[in-house]
Amino acid sequence: MHTAMKILIAEHAGFCEGVERAFRIAIDNIQSGKPVFMLGNLVHNKQVVERLNNFGVKTVASLSEIPKGSQGTLLISAHGVSPQIYEQAKILTLEIIDTTCPWVKKAQRIAKALADEGRTVVIVGDKGHPEIKGLVGWSYDRALVIGSEADLAKLSLPPETKVGILAQTTQAEERFAKVVVRLKSEVKDVKEYDTICDATAKRQRAALKVARQVELMLVIGDKMSANTCRLTELCAETGVETHQLETARELDLNWLRDKASVGITAGASTPEWVIREVVEKINLC
Repeated sequence: MHTAMKILIAEHAGFCEGVERAFRIAIDNIQSGKPVFMLGNLVHNKQVVERLNNFGVKTVASLSEIPKGSQGTLLISAHGVSPQIYEQAKILTLEIIDTTCPWVKKAQRIAKALADEGRTVVIVGDKGHPEIKGLVGWSYDRALVIGSEADLAKLSLPPETKVGILAQTTQAEERFAKVVVRLKSEVKDVKEYDTICDATAKRQRAALKVARQVELMLVIGDKMSANTCRLTELCAETGVETHQLETARELDLNWLRDKASVGITAGASTPEWVIREVVEKINLC
């Protein structure tokens, strides 16, 4: 590596307030002494999940894996869940510790309100993502999930359709805006709610600012993290060489060869300690 390499770290990178809050709540309740079950992953980051598992938290894919009468605690992830999960947890007499991100809660309320109005709910997001599954549940399982303008084109909604549109909180602002414009050109009555969280937008803008100043961009975060993958896509679109890595172990020193500057950003679910390890490894080269 060139000895004069400049390292620029995005102003907004790593744990957002929602993830920090979820992790803190989880840690506080682990110490209660009761069995703690985590439905899916608290956040999309293997290092965070492994740390919780090491504290004794048991990860379950569904509530059917929890024995009846266990008298334990159910940890609901920052991505949120559908209303049905809360009902099932009550039947199992589980204490609920809800770490749903406030931004996701807001999107859930909007999805329900739009469905209650009788509107066709359109959610711009990634099909299969936990947050999307929850939002669809709050829309009485009737929402349409759109990943792009192309997906919208396949729907062919009648012009008289009353629509309510919102976004997965980690969506790219530009993608959401394009789908909204396309939708408004096809139907007359559209209620639009930009539910992209402030932390996501800040991270995207900060990452792009750095990417335009460097020769190499490193995006740190789990491959399962939607907001991290979005950062990788956006940085790559600037034309700068971009690589996504989960930990310092994945840092390929060949990426650094002949580079005078490297930029670093990280997804909202990436812990500070993981970012620090990557920076330390670069500095040791």
